[in-house]
Amino acid sequence: MKKSTLLACAAALVISTGVVGAQSAPTYDDNLILRNPVSAPALGNVVLVPVASPQTVSAVHDYVKAWQNAEINIAKAKVKYDKHEQMTKAEKIWLHSYDKHNYADYFRTHSIGRVHGQEVFLNWNGENRNKNEYEYFEMPKYNEKDGFTNSYGYNVLRGMTDRINEIIQKQKEVGGPMTDDEAQALEDAILDVMAKDQENVSNEELRHYMNETVWFAAKQTVKNKASEEPTVQDEHTVNLREAINRPANQETKKVDLRAAINNK
Repeated sequence: MKKSTLLACAAALVISTGVVGAQSAPTYDDNLILRNPVSAPALGNVVLVPVASPQTVSAVHDYVKAWQNAEINIAKAKVKYDKHEQMTKAEKIWLHSYDKHNYADYFRTHSIGRVHGQEVFLNWNGENRNKNEYEYFEMPKYNEKDGFTNSYGYNVLRGMTDRINEIIQKQKEVGGPMTDDEAQALEDAILDVMAKDQENVSNEELRHYMNETVWFAAKQTVKNKASEEPTVQDEHTVNLREAINRPANQETKKVDLRAAINNK
């Protein structure tokens, strides 16, 4: 047998042995799926990485400011409505923008939905009433004494999300943020929950999921609400008297009076 053939056979034997060994070894190093991972970190005194990514901080800021802007415009529109004053198209849209959805409930829907999405994608056990069998271990089913047997990653992510939503729902109950101080307080409260929760987490993958969940919920809420609020065109108003009386030789853009009247 040629030397090259002998080497190929030897390599195949080594690879085959390695594969068999890997398949038979009862090892699992994904601590996020386990119930109580041995390496779950305790509270530390030093946070070695930023507790919220710049993208998440920016998204939370935009979310809170968009909510504040909506509350201010809705309040102005309501004053005119209560006084039976003529309202613009934009004011009518603002007044009805909360008929079905609001910033607090949208955020809750998207944030909890993201948690369950990670649960499915990462094969976490979360609030499962049935015994969940994995390749080398099993998660016991729900019982009245111990409750749910959830994965560590699910517990951390869902716990943070629930605490943030509790703050946002309380803000909704007293009215959305109307002043800059109220908006800043809400923004700080959301980021404070993230900071406190991430101080207990040394797993960078889980830190990413925590940031990504809040980032997605904030961005998607702003996107959804933008489709229900006035556009730039809706906000634009035309002074009909000025448009009609403007000198003919003055350079100006043509004004569609019918469209302008219909927008009133």
